[in-house]
Amino acid sequence: MDNMDNSNQQNNDLNNAYASYKREKNKNKSKFGKGLVAGILAGVFATVSVVGITAGIFERKGYLHFGANGEVYVQQTSTDDSDGIGSDVEGKLNAIDSLLDRNFYFGGTDDEKAENYIYKAFLDSYGDKYTVYYTPDEYKAILESTSGKFYGIGAVCQKNEDGSILIADPYEDAPAYKAGIRKGDCVVKVDGTDITDMDLSSAVALIKGDKGTTVNLEIRRGSQTLTFTVERAEVNVKTVDHKMMDDNIGYIIISQFDEVTTKQFKEALEDLQQQGMSGLIIDIRSNPGGLLNSVVDILDGILPDGLIVYTETKSGTRKEYKGSNSNELKVPLAVLVNEDSASASEIFAGAVQDYGKGAIIGTKTFGKGIVQTIQPLTDGSAVKYTIAKYFTPKGQDIHGNGVTPDIEVTLPDDAVSDVQYEAAVNYLKGKMN
Repeated sequence: MDNMDNSNQQNNDLNNAYASYKREKNKNKSKFGKGLVAGILAGVFATVSVVGITAGIFERKGYLHFGANGEVYVQQTSTDDSDGIGSDVEGKLNAIDSLLDRNFYFGGTDDEKAENYIYKAFLDSYGDKYTVYYTPDEYKAILESTSGKFYGIGAVCQKNEDGSILIADPYEDAPAYKAGIRKGDCVVKVDGTDITDMDLSSAVALIKGDKGTTVNLEIRRGSQTLTFTVERAEVNVKTVDHKMMDDNIGYIIISQFDEVTTKQFKEALEDLQQQGMSGLIIDIRSNPGGLLNSVVDILDGILPDGLIVYTETKSGTRKEYKGSNSNELKVPLAVLVNEDSASASEIFAGAVQDYGKGAIIGTKTFGKGIVQTIQPLTDGSAVKYTIAKYFTPKGQDIHGNGVTPDIEVTLPDDAVSDVQYEAAVNYLKGKMN
């Protein structure tokens, strides 16, 4: 009988709350869909409303305001919902929140988590996986990853099955390597805190810090337990590597296109040229892309003067990116791509292909031909959203299509050698003779 009474009471609670919400909805039809969807982050709107939740979760309603210099402010206003914006969504959330507040077995809500999920879910409703909401912590990490610079110990880290953090690649001349930490070492404690139950991003956040500060790392190296004190410093992420191969064939691999990539690429190219390079392989396999300006600047030193890429917005506004460097690459070129070469990598491959500047070798690329921008908000969060499609110099629409290689070569999972690289070498030898 107790179960029946509790069930009936819960149903009454929900029915009463939902009936109240429906009455409010009928009194004042929601403007949520029109007001927020039409206005969010569009520069021509002065103010847009974000849905407010007045019962229990967030007793406030926020607004976004656009400043004279393009900044977006998050401002708190009264909870008066007389304008009806978001009343249908708000009412339903209130009904659910009221029900759980009285009857939910496990404690209360995590307000910050709930708020972030609302923003993320709203942007997800646009149906574009590249349009996303970033929390302040996520946005800070994005800025670090695209700048190619951060303050830390200078090592690529991975999560081990036992919970420790594997030092997969300590950068030479970076603090970790200088302190004696080596590839294969496993971090188990950071400043005395056991990190084996943390996720990777949380553990790495403890390792990072302000320039000049120190961090104490307890390292497991085989059967040994070692302790290192490392002074944090600015670390430049290495996005470009290079080597002179046999037959004076230069090899450059670009892992992503960040702010530091242009400088690193130019230095690599100049070094190979000074060594007497006769042909060049540029490897952008599994390169997920990056910054548009970075790939344009690099192509400017490879292609003849002219159009490199252009973008078009949904209104048809076209923006062209052109090269102005007369010192184009003078040696035969091969570009390696695969199914994970995306976005800026496809701009690179598509432009080289359209100009006939070199051979694209490998498998068809990913097919991400759209451009995103990030709008920071004054509370430290940000919204990334799609603003345009890009096209190669000859108008190839890469989105959903990818770049088809000039020479298609599949790399089997069980391959004992890099047959795509070998195909590039053979192609260049034919051009160099």
